[in-house]
Amino acid sequence: MVKKVILGVLILIALLFCLPSCALVISQEEHNALQSNLDNAQRKINVLTENLTALQTNYEKLQDDYDGLQDDYEGLQDDYDELQANYGSLLERLKQSALENPTWLELKEFLELDDTDTLLYNEDNFDCSGFAITLRDRAWKYGIRCAYVEVGFSEGEGHALNAFNTTDRGLIYVDDTEDDQIAYVEINQLYGAIHIGEVKLEYIACTGSPAEFWTSLTYNTHANPFSYDYYIDYQRRTKFYNESVDAYNKAVDEYNKGSTKWSYSQLTSWHDNLKALEQDLGSIFYEPMEAVKSIEVYWN
Repeated sequence: MVKKVILGVLILIALLFCLPSCALVISQEEHNALQSNLDNAQRKINVLTENLTALQTNYEKLQDDYDGLQDDYEGLQDDYDELQANYGSLLERLKQSALENPTWLELKEFLELDDTDTLLYNEDNFDCSGFAITLRDRAWKYGIRCAYVEVGFSEGEGHALNAFNTTDRGLIYVDDTEDDQIAYVEINQLYGAIHIGEVKLEYIACTGSPAEFWTSLTYNTHANPFSYDYYIDYQRRTKFYNESVDAYNKAVDEYNKGSTKWSYSQLTSWHDNLKALEQDLGSIFYEPMEAVKSIEVYWN
């Protein structure tokens, strides 16, 4: 477009140079018209020149911006390549690293340090599955091998928990939904749980009659406190405790009314034994759930 305007101006200039020799042919009016066209063309040239200069300036600025963006892109590309390489290296190391089965003491220490059991239960977005997944992932970060376990019941919805294959105590189920609990899971048996602090190798033996629980305490040692028969024995001891409390309260009431069936020494020993058994069993008792119909274990 600029070239065409400049060409037109040159033609007009050539015509003006010819005016003296063509004076008899071109009138004053025509001369004025040509001069006016020449002035207009010059003004257009000036405007176009200014626009061209502005466009050139903008182009150079855009070129500088482009060059800057190109440098930034190349820098980001280098950073990305480095991160990609580091990520690949990390994955490779993770593949090569092996999770380890803990001892019972190591598992207990991990659960005491971990706070998954204190998280807020939410039926809609953080139920038992959320607790089991969280504990599994945190165990993985500690280098501990852990399983996500799904339990199906005879009725109602299932339940999610975790499992650890300890090197000294074998398979241990852990339910972290409400608290740090050792779970007892066996097909066709009620799902049970005991607070981790109350699972003991040695515990008070609840023998004899609950109505005569004033003799010296004796203790039992269980070969595997994580087996289901330990949970059955724990339930029996809990039942013994409740029955002995009822019998003790009745005996105290009768003693206060003048009965001589029990001596003060017997009632005192009975009271002390109940306190010891209460501490041995723990203050938290979890009611068993439905009977277990299926167990699916997924190890990390």
